[in-house]
Amino acid sequence: MTTHAVKGTTSDQAVPRRPGLDGLRGLAVIAVIAFHEQLSAFPGGFLGVDVFFVLSGYLITDLLAAQWNRHGRLDLRGFWARRARRLLPALAVLLVVVTAATAVIEPAQLAALRSALIAAVTYSSNWWQALAHHSYFAQFGPPPPLQHLWSLAIEEQFYLLWPLLLIGILKTCQSGRIRAALAWLGAALSALAMVLVYVPGADPSRVYYGTDTRAPALFIGSALALTWPLRRMQAMSRDGARVPDAIGLAGIAVLAWAMGHFAGTDRVLYPAGLLIVALAAGGVVLAAASPGLVSWALGGSVLRWIGIRSYGIYLWHWPVIAFGTALAGPRASSAWLWPVETAVTFGLASASWRYIETPIMRNGLGVTVRHWIQLVAAASRRPAAGTRGRAVPVAVAAAAAITVVVACYGIARPPAPDTPSGLLRQVANGERVSSSSQATPSARSAPSPSSAPSAAGRASAQATPTPAACHRGQPRVSGGQVTAVGDSVMLASAAALEAALPGVYIDAKIDRQTPAGLAVIRSLAAAGRLRHIVVFSLGTNGSVSASQLRQLQRAVGPGRELVLVSTFGPQAWEHAVNTALAAAARRGQHTELASWHQAIAARPALLWPDGIHPRPAGARLYARVVVAAIKAGLASQQPSCSPRL
Repeated sequence: MTTHAVKGTTSDQAVPRRPGLDGLRGLAVIAVIAFHEQLSAFPGGFLGVDVFFVLSGYLITDLLAAQWNRHGRLDLRGFWARRARRLLPALAVLLVVVTAATAVIEPAQLAALRSALIAAVTYSSNWWQALAHHSYFAQFGPPPPLQHLWSLAIEEQFYLLWPLLLIGILKTCQSGRIRAALAWLGAALSALAMVLVYVPGADPSRVYYGTDTRAPALFIGSALALTWPLRRMQAMSRDGARVPDAIGLAGIAVLAWAMGHFAGTDRVLYPAGLLIVALAAGGVVLAAASPGLVSWALGGSVLRWIGIRSYGIYLWHWPVIAFGTALAGPRASSAWLWPVETAVTFGLASASWRYIETPIMRNGLGVTVRHWIQLVAAASRRPAAGTRGRAVPVAVAAAAAITVVVACYGIARPPAPDTPSGLLRQVANGERVSSSSQATPSARSAPSPSSAPSAAGRASAQATPTPAACHRGQPRVSGGQVTAVGDSVMLASAAALEAALPGVYIDAKIDRQTPAGLAVIRSLAAAGRLRHIVVFSLGTNGSVSASQLRQLQRAVGPGRELVLVSTFGPQAWEHAVNTALAAAARRGQHTELASWHQAIAARPALLWPDGIHPRPAGARLYARVVVAAIKAGLASQQPSCSPRL
């Protein structure tokens, strides 16, 4: 993202660029785009950000340490000025364009965008999103176009604070080993903070956004720079680069496995998985910095081209995806949408690099702006019969002026009435229904295993069915028999569930994932409050594994009926979740599948624009699907009755 411009422009002697490091940036940003485009082969593509963190820690620490070794001091004012010159102009253009696009395409997001703009300008996006409980891994409503700036905020906070700490380390510690050890200590303390903050089963966004919990990768990069500085790696012979190559190849294998295996909600990520990824990325960084095979492979022209422009690509890719989703609709075919969005992203980033980032880095902001003004003024003085050289600067200047005006209108536009949208009102009503259902005393709970009848007793009871059990048609279902546990999709459908099953117990929450749902089931069962029929509707916010479903079936127990509700939405894990649910329903006794996916796929107009949550009519369909599955499950267990003689 921001790591590829570390060359000094003052007294610092710039270290020549390493093509391998540029190529590594290219791979990292491709992984992030693949994750945000929800390509199923890259569920862990978000780990590309950790590669950037390691690169930032390595290159910035190497730059500062080299300056200290040459001059015996750090020019912090110059360092921060160069960081600002490198990062702020492209970010400012992005914020203006995104604000204007939001005013035109997604005006309903303008109120939230104002706060996001303040967070972006102050480089506090990560803390703003964490404190506002904006989930990184769960989608609720349209995607916020500035959500991705959280990682840039962490890097900027690192650029501000780490040089101050590094001065103290360099002054007080003459030993390179001790300096590196202190950086490793920082990584360990940050990993410990991750362990303390992370709550298994809960949404991990606080851990994911926090500077305190995401610093291990930055410190690992710093420790590597203090041990194996860039000049030392570059000076290696080809024979000497064999060891870094071996480590780098192993690191690439680990990164490829992690990006194809992990999901953001996996418990093993916090901190073990993220630490392993950071160490693997560190190995690849060292290999890419040396003159070996890995550096040669990563330094290819295509990857290097992408890597050099990785900051702009990262800046633009998420707003392009967010607005592309708004224009094309959440269920638009990704087969054609993601190539278009990627091409637009690369085009915008290329223009940013050529016309904004490079001129300002080379000449400064003031000189560059005066040059732009002179170009427009010269073009406007040319005769009307002039060539295209007149039209292009004037057209660009006009487009820029219109964009600024629209952005100013979007900011100054009076906020919409403080009335929640239809989806938010529906979910808020569902939360009230859910709370009310939990306050109502449980009508009936299934017997615990210890109080369940013996096998002989059950056989006897089934052999001599009672008249109540021997009725014609589908079995009757009472809400007092049903416990329903789910996420925001169930919340949006809670009122319809209550209407279809009066007295149903509903425990549903926004952003809930499978581990948290399992904990609810176990808690209710332990308290004797889990009813005879259990409806489990999770999978919107993260993966559901076969192992988790087996745990669920054990928690529900053999004396109850379990209904698994399939998921629907643009998430990359949708197919895998539904496959696991269907397999569990086929294999498990007393387990039925409620195919919400099949029902709503035929009627997508019953969903809100996010393509996930049902409108009121869709909620009624959801309730009918659940009730039908409950009845089917009970009917399959209903004893047959011999005709009376």
